[in-house]
Amino acid sequence: MPGALHDVRVLDFTHALNGPFCTMLLGHLGAEIIKIEPPSGDNFRRIWMPPGSKIDGYEFLWINVNKKSVVLNLKSNTGIDLARRLIVHCDVLVENFHRGTMERFGLDYESIKSINPRLIYACSRGYGEWGPYADYGNTAATNNSIAGWTHTAWQESGSEGKRALGIGDEAAGISMALGILAALHARQSTGEGQKIEVSMQEAVLGFMISSLHEYFTGNKVGGQPTQVADGYFTLRLAEISDAEWIRLAQVIGREDLAHDARFATAPARKSHRDELEELVIAWARQKTRWEVWEGLRDLGYFGAPVLSIGEVLEDPHIKARRAFVERAHPSAGPTRLLAPWIHLSKTPTAIHDDAPALGQHSDEVLGGVLGLAAAELSDLRARGIVK
Repeated sequence: MPGALHDVRVLDFTHALNGPFCTMLLGHLGAEIIKIEPPSGDNFRRIWMPPGSKIDGYEFLWINVNKKSVVLNLKSNTGIDLARRLIVHCDVLVENFHRGTMERFGLDYESIKSINPRLIYACSRGYGEWGPYADYGNTAATNNSIAGWTHTAWQESGSEGKRALGIGDEAAGISMALGILAALHARQSTGEGQKIEVSMQEAVLGFMISSLHEYFTGNKVGGQPTQVADGYFTLRLAEISDAEWIRLAQVIGREDLAHDARFATAPARKSHRDELEELVIAWARQKTRWEVWEGLRDLGYFGAPVLSIGEVLEDPHIKARRAFVERAHPSAGPTRLLAPWIHLSKTPTAIHDDAPALGQHSDEVLGGVLGLAAAELSDLRARGIVK
């Protein structure tokens, strides 16, 4: 069954993680993704891999599924002309170069919108298209730093100066994909394309709503995980009914408190919340994460165990939902990838193709979309324009 975006063709000029994450999502949803690469390939292919590695890196293999690789040398006029000819046949163009790069190629929105007025042009920059920092580059780590994410993580953990996990690229990629879907919807009524611009810095701020709440109001959001017998459990005291309180008293081994006036009713439990929380935490500290989880999960939302990535991969719920899939990549071998996590009942998402080899689809796309003959393709390869 085709995906929801099966009739959408995307010309993908993205690299690294921000832009490719966006086009990966569109590919999950069924869009045809034509990834344009320079003759040397997207640098992300070999990032964080041993020198001389012949295998693409894990992140590249993950975020470039369902894509067709076409090599175009945009340093040549012929390469740029081929790109412009492809643009005529596409619905969406996505890029995340530094500001001014696409302008130098003559492939920026203002230069190409006349050749395809229906084109939706999406771009993401570290700091957006305007403002004092617009000309500066950005990476996930530097973006987390300047968006306040890193400092907030230090405050939460008490580990100043440490590396902080962040979502700079992913947040911007998701935001850009959402903008593309909105623009596709708008085009149905207007018949016109438009430009979408996403700042990585602002995208991360959009995912910091709880931290901003704390900053503007001074009210704390959430609490620290509780140490238990074999690790940590993110424990929260749920609102429970009177009947559930009796069951909770049994679970924590305090049946004597089942009808205690401090806890017997919802208003009473609210008034004595701190005392009740201390009782639950004291019980939890003597139990393993799974004993806490199994004891409390049927009584309401009391939180969840803190798991390592390895434990997540073995989690029975993750396995039951088939959240990860095994792919037999032709060059990288067996590779475990996160399956599409957006589920549609009638137009399902899927990984149907592994991340491509460099230039794997050059002939297919340029021949099929532009109608170039075999002799023309051979000449382009000989001239180093196509690979």
